[in-house]
Amino acid sequence: MKTEYIILKEAVLNNNCPECYSKESLLLSFKQRRQFSKFFSKTRGEIIESMDCKKCETTIFPGRWTDDIERVYNYHKKTINSIPSGIRFTRSFYLLILIAIILTAALYIFLNHPELFQQ
Repeated sequence: MKTEYIILKEAVLNNNCPECYSKESLLLSFKQRRQFSKFFSKTRGEIIESMDCKKCETTIFPGRWTDDIERVYNYHKKTINSIPSGIRFTRSFYLLILIAIILTAALYIFLNHPELFQQ
């Protein structure tokens, strides 16, 4: 099963990095996980948030956030539109169901009406 992350929103923050103190290098991203298989794709409802500094290449965890970063984070979190969680079936799934129905009907006819198959 493949896993992919859908980027809901990415924003470059105008705040100083708590590690290297560079300005306009913080990247805040909100992602949602989607899993694929041959028969369905499943979207999870949980939103994965991360903040990384592009200059020092460090992940900034919430314990290191300043009050300004917290305010900007809360603003951006309100503006995201998540994809509803759920399962979507693929054409392969529906084809498999159709084949199973046809085989079941053929087996039913063969077992209950053997006179149709005798010569």
